[in-house]
Formats: sequence, C-alpha cells, structure tokens
Amino acid sequence: MLEFNLDGKLNNNFDAGNAYQRVAGSEATSYGLGQSNDPLTPGAINPLSEDTLISPWDEAGQTNGAERIQRHSALPQGHNAQPTQRGVNPGSNNDALTGTAEPMHDLGQRLSVQTPIDQLTGGHPDGRAISSAQHAAPTDPLNLDQTNSIGLNTAPQQLDPLTGDSEDAIGFIPMPGILDIDPEFLSHLGERAEVNNLLAEERFDRDQSAGTETLYNFTWGSGFSAHEGSGYDITDSKNNAADIGTVAYRDDKEVIGTIGYGSGRNRDSNDYFSFYAGKAGNYDLSLSNLGANVGLALYNESGSLVSWSNNSGTQDENISTFLNEGHYTSRIYSYNTSFWNNNGATAFNFNISRQADCFEQIVEAWIDDSSVKNAALNSIKYDGDFGRNDIIGILKSAGDYGSVTNTELTDLRQFHNIFSGTMRSDLAVLSEKVLFHDDSNAWYTGSDSIVTDLGDLEAGSSTQDLNLLIGKHMLGLDRPVAAGEYTQAGGSLFVDGVSADDIDQGGVGSCYFLSALAGTANDKAEMIQDMFTDNGDGTYSVRFYTNGKVDYVTVDSMMATSATDRYLYANSGGDNGVQNVVADNNELWVALAEKAYAQVNESGRISQNGRNSYAGISGGNSATAITHITGLSATSEAVNLTGINGVSNAELINYVNSDRVVTVRGFNGLATGSGSGPTNISSGVQGHAYSIVGYDAETGRFDIRNPWDNQHLSLTHLQLRQLGADIRYSLS
Repeated sequence: MLEFNLDGKLNNNFDAGNAYQRVAGSEATSYGLGQSNDPLTPGAINPLSEDTLISPWDEAGQTNGAERIQRHSALPQGHNAQPTQRGVNPGSNNDALTGTAEPMHDLGQRLSVQTPIDQLTGGHPDGRAISSAQHAAPTDPLNLDQTNSIGLNTAPQQLDPLTGDSEDAIGFIPMPGILDIDPEFLSHLGERAEVNNLLAEERFDRDQSAGTETLYNFTWGSGFSAHEGSGYDITDSKNNAADIGTVAYRDDKEVIGTIGYGSGRNRDSNDYFSFYAGKAGNYDLSLSNLGANVGLALYNESGSLVSWSNNSGTQDENISTFLNEGHYTSRIYSYNTSFWNNNGATAFNFNISRQADCFEQIVEAWIDDSSVKNAALNSIKYDGDFGRNDIIGILKSAGDYGSVTNTELTDLRQFHNIFSGTMRSDLAVLSEKVLFHDDSNAWYTGSDSIVTDLGDLEAGSSTQDLNLLIGKHMLGLDRPVAAGEYTQAGGSLFVDGVSADDIDQGGVGSCYFLSALAGTANDKAEMIQDMFTDNGDGTYSVRFYTNGKVDYVTVDSMMATSATDRYLYANSGGDNGVQNVVADNNELWVALAEKAYAQVNESGRISQNGRNSYAGISGGNSATAITHITGLSATSEAVNLTGINGVSNAELINYVNSDRVVTVRGFNGLATGSGSGPTNISSGVQGHAYSIVGYDAETGRFDIRNPWDNQHLSLTHLQLRQLGADIRYSLS
C-alpha cells in the first residue's frame, strides 16, 4: 500500500509491517459495534442534531481494504501486553560456587535411624556426628565450574605487548590466574550471581519510561477518493476500527490524520479508533488542529453512545468522562455535505489520556527520583494494588546506576511510609526490613553456609548490597547454615489438609517448636494454613508473632539434604519417622516452617541463639514457641493433684478438649504403667517435648504425640505427675 502526505506526495518511508491489521478471525461485531446499535448509522437519529445522518455506508458490501494507519513507534497493545522494558544492572555473572559447609555442632536429633534424643543436649546419646558430606553443586544459570580454571577465566589470551607472544612463550609473565582467587570469594560471587540472575527476570521490571504514542492516519492526497463506497479502508467503519492500544496514566495515544477528502461521490466521512481503558478513571478525548467542522463521539463495548462533542466551526472538540476498564470506540466524523469538493476536509490531532488517580497524584508529589517514580507509577498503571512483583521492582529500581543515592533511599522510605498500609501484610513487613534497620541485615549466608557481612541499606550502598537485601527478605535466597547441601524439594505445601501427624523431627533439637507446631495443627489447623502465603514462584511468606507484632520471613523450597538425598531436618510425617527423599512428592509445610523459624531467629526476636542457622534453634521453650506460631499467650505449669500451682486432671482434660494448644515436657524416666507396677519410659524422652492431642475418657489416658513421628505415649494424669512433667499450653 502507498501512503501519501497531506500535500499528495508519496511517502517513501512507509513501512507496511508497522501498519495496523484487522485482528485475525475477528467478527464484524467483535467489539459489539454492530450497525443495529449504532446511533449514528443510516436511519438513526443524530444525537447531536436529531437529523438523519448524511454519511452513506454499505455494511453488506464492506471489505477489508488497504489500511491507512501507521504507528510512529511499535509500542505494545492490549491490557495484558508487556511493554518493552529496560533491564537492571545484572551485577556479577559468575557461577554459584559452594564452599565447604561448616560443621554442625550440638544438632540434636537422629537422621533416618530411630535413635532416642538426649534429654539435656538434644543430641544422640552415643555422640554420633551427623554426616556433612557434600553433594556435587547443582548447575546454576551461568554454567561455570569452580574446579575448571579455564572455564572460569574467560578473559582473552594474554599477549606480550612487545613481542606479541602468547603467555606460553619464553619470557612472558602472565597475570595471576583464576586459581589464585580465594575459593570463599568465588563462593560469594556465586551467591551474588544467584540473586542478580533472579532479579534480572522481566517480571520485576517496573522502571520503564512512559509517554505519548503517536500514530498516523492519512487519506490519499487531496482530490483522491477514500474508496468508502465499495471497499472500506481501516478506520472507515466501526467494525473495522483501528485498535490504537491501551490508554493508561502517562501512556497517552495521539492520532495525526485527515478526514473529509473525497472523489466522485465517495468521501472519507468517518474515522473510527478503538482503545482499551486500562484502569477505571477519568479519561480525556480531544480533537484539535481543525480546519473544518467535524464531530467526536464515544461508544462503549456494547455499541451504546457514551458521550459526544459537537462544537461549531473549527472549534476543538473535547470529551471528559469517567470510564470503567474495558474496550471503547471513538468516532471522528465530517459535516461536509458536498461530494464534489473538499471544502470540508481537514487535518486533525486526536488525543486520548487518563487523568491521575489519588495514588498516582501522591507518587507524583512525593517521589523525586525518576526511576523510583516510574517504577511506582507503572506498578499501579492497570490497578490500584502494589503486589509482590511490584514491590520488588520498585526496590530494585533504586540500584539502576550502581549504587543507591540519598534521594533514592529517601524516596523508597517515603514510598513505604505512605503505601505500606495498602500492601499485603507480609509485603509491608518484608520491605520494611529491606529499607530500614533489622538485626538480620548484618549478615548474608546464601546457600553455601558461609556467613558474610552485609548491613542495613544506606545512601551509597551498592546495587549488589541492595540486591542481596531484596534476595534475603523478599526472595528467600538467604538460607540457614546447614550440615549438608541444599536441594530442590518436590511436593505441595499441604496434602489432605493439616494434621499433627504431618510432623517428623530431623537432625536438630527443635522438639519444643515442632511439638507446638503439632499442637497448633491438631487444635487450630486454620492458623497453620493462614501462616503461609504462597507467592506462586516456589517461595512462601511465613508468618510468626514476635515481640508482640506480626513478623514474616520468605523461604524457598530448597532444603538441606544428607548424603543420601534425604531431609536433614524436619519433614512430613506419617511414615514412622523415616526421613523422606527431598526430591519426592512431599508435603512441605513442616520443613518450610522450621526453615523459616531458623531464619527469623537471625532477627534476634525469638530469644534464641545464633545467626541464620539450624543450630541456632536447637533447644527452647514450647510455650514461647506456641506464642510465636499462634500469637496467643501461653504459660507453663507443673502437673499436680489439686490444680493449685499446677494443672489438675480435670483442668488438663478441659485444656485438651477445649482446643487449646497443649504440650508436655520434663519426664524423669519412670511412669506408672497400666498395671500396678512401675513401667520404665525410655531415657530418650527425658527433657523431650511432646504434643497432647487427645483424651480418652474410657481409659483416662491422654494421647501424647512424639515429634519423632514414632514412640508416641498414652499416659494418665497420675503418670504424668509421677514423671515430673510440666504442661505448656495456650490460654485460649
């Protein structure tokens, strides 16, 4: 197709590949703009003049003629289309090279062998160490090999600047090779590459610039027909309207074109342009630069007239109205009544824009840095919600030039202070940790179990440190120090609901936490389900209650494994204490909860010892753990006969039957059996924490579940008292 300019001269730079095409397979009424519901079709009453319209058209004879609209630039169309996006600083592109795992001290529980746990230390009675054998490191996206110096050293071959000899030539002294680099440093490069590679994904890009997209719709030069009688060009009928894409705040659409030219008895009397209103709001449509009298009308998706503008002469036409999200069609139409001349022909500038809503006005007023502002505005371009990918995109936008400036840091904190109340609870808490002080910011572990210094975000912090803080809190990449390597776990968050039987303790002395977890699963299952937010990308936000407020950490489904590819730590139960193969189809919530508890321990808010390490949560108080899991107050009392300064039989029955979370601890090694004589209880249960999950009124015995997933107990109140047990329970 040839395109002419307004002077009738051929445009040589027209690219038909950029021209609009009718949507493949679309029907004549694809936007609901059929002739029957068009108030401006022949025979209908013009809402402007109440006269029968003069523009002839023949819907039955319409064909898809050559189109005449061209985009100024190939920008995306449609509400769901992804715009061309600007990437971020990818940072280091080295492989994730794991170092040797640190030894795991006093970790407390058996792996796959059913061995009692020491009541004092939580370790194996025979002092057997847990294997720390390493697996081969999984291949990461960069495909580098720590042991292959050639693969790591990708620099070009060095040449002697004087002789031109290679480094193998006599007398040439090469620069230090890759093997001179500290292996620990290489490991740090790897965990940084892991963060950078993930943040470079397109789903987190938000800081693209916005602006007006200009399109052109010229008829052939003056004196030439638009051929509207026998074959309609694109824009010449509603059913063949040109789709100019999605309109959003700062994403305006402009069409520069002409209308009213004719030849013979045919005249270009209608130009239709369809668009998508990306978000509900006030939209402005304007028609300017007019040399003749034309009108402007707007229809909704069903074809009903929404509004119109009919100023006399060459005055601008304007429509300003509230539109819901959806498809709309605009019509520019000519009042020229002569078929024999072009006295009514005119050029026009047609503009569509959406006004800023309250959130967008706040961002414009309070955010100064252009990248942060673009990221925030693009995040709510099509909705009013700052989602997880939006928050991550806004945070990472501050690292676009290698470091975080004072303006960028101020803007990010201002953004959080203003909008955190509108965010999902976990996103507000986790982004606060990135932007403000948190004790856990002092270190970063990654997956190599090597702890390195990090620090709070400050003005001047590098892009890499910003990315690590995002990776730590938002992406779950800062994993606890473990005795083995991390492997991708297979399975689902929940399988057939939540049950105390889902719990199987692993190689750390966390019985106090797992017994509280099992008690909660038994009596308040909905709290366990609400504890997890599935982010849809293999990560989970896990909720705790620390220091009287809601706290969250993010975990991924990478789990610490033994040399036999089985869970080192807690995993799903129901199989008599056998540690599951990590890659199998497992129920993940127990393993994720324990991993998250190890991570939140680094914040210093759960009264435990250590950094981001499984060893740090070895040993603790189940009453405190009940509060951390449920947010409910909990207490501890000894078992006695009267209930004074202790828990009587009647009180314990009431606690168990009233769905309180109840745990028991403190056995001294002997219990009265079902007969008259004493029965020895395995020494392995001394100091161990259990969950009381039921009461049998016929036998007078309490069902007591061992977090080992075996060696469960059934004891009377008298036996519990003889064992010196104490009861730890929630107050509601």
